[in-house]
Amino acid sequence: MAVITHAEVHHLAVPQPHPIRNQYGFALDVLGVVVVRVTDTEGRVGEGWTNVIGGGGASVASFLSTELVPLVIGTDTAQVRDLWQRMFMHSASRGRKGVAMYALSAVDIAVWDLRAKTADQPIHAHLGSVTTEVPVYGDGCWVSFTHDELRAAAEAYVDRDFWGVKVKVGADLDDAVRRVEIVRDVVGPSGRVMVDTNQRYDLLTTRRFAAAVADLDVTWLEEPILADSIHDYARLRGTVDVPIAAGENEYSRYGFRELLEHEALDILQPDIHRVGGITEFMRILALADTWNIPVAPHTSWELHSQVACCGTTTMVVEYYDWLPDDFFSVRPEIVDGMIPVSQVAGTGVSIDPASLEKYRVTE
Repeated sequence: MAVITHAEVHHLAVPQPHPIRNQYGFALDVLGVVVVRVTDTEGRVGEGWTNVIGGGGASVASFLSTELVPLVIGTDTAQVRDLWQRMFMHSASRGRKGVAMYALSAVDIAVWDLRAKTADQPIHAHLGSVTTEVPVYGDGCWVSFTHDELRAAAEAYVDRDFWGVKVKVGADLDDAVRRVEIVRDVVGPSGRVMVDTNQRYDLLTTRRFAAAVADLDVTWLEEPILADSIHDYARLRGTVDVPIAAGENEYSRYGFRELLEHEALDILQPDIHRVGGITEFMRILALADTWNIPVAPHTSWELHSQVACCGTTTMVVEYYDWLPDDFFSVRPEIVDGMIPVSQVAGTGVSIDPASLEKYRVTE
């Protein structure tokens, strides 16, 4: 029986290709990435990571090194779900959301990567996929973009045959409507337009905005309200003429169960780097299957495409250009707006060892 004998943690910071500002004016010019690499007694290596947007990478790396890595040593990868439960309960009094779950997610992904490699299977085959490819939509049409920059970004996604284009909008409702109009014009009458407010509105403002874009055939309105206000999402859904999507700021199956029980959403958007890795992501897919509700995971198209293909209600995965091609040594490809499942053993995604040095954060 091979067990994990070593685990290492790497804290990285990846500069972004263009200055980014979100709806609140916060800078998103550097993407934090925390990588975990685990090695077993046979010398096999599994790799996992988590993206930390807007800071906090040092806290995640510290929690990993001091709290979770000691639990990993001696673990048989066949016991990955037991390890998940031990890490979750170990962290429960200090973080059922946020830093602890970011850290847990990275470990869980690394162990599943190692487990699939031990079985000499791609992760989708190891878990049981239901499709051979997943569509991708384009995001990154930031509220800080000028209208011309927004149009150019949307056109680039259309030129790549992406499933649809998502636009960020801010507090100025006139400008928000204009941005949706620009993307609708680019994608054409049959194209898909999604809108993301990143929790910028309250309930009444959301209803006003939804009414203003009612004729623009919006595929979904994403996180219009504070993510914690589940009761407001339940009050909103079904009262506006646009489907409501959220979930990137939930951190386990328990949060998604609550969203489903309150009938708060039309589309679930789990993030594998936040919800607890592959173990918990698969449980959320099962919940979505049970409720028959579409899933459109948040960010990390490289990894999400290889596990979301195991869910019967998976709708699409999200594309960002946050991580450059040379960040990875192995990465899935996008072909005509679709991501085929990888035939590489493991998750199908490997970070180039040179990136661990190039982007390393010196504490």
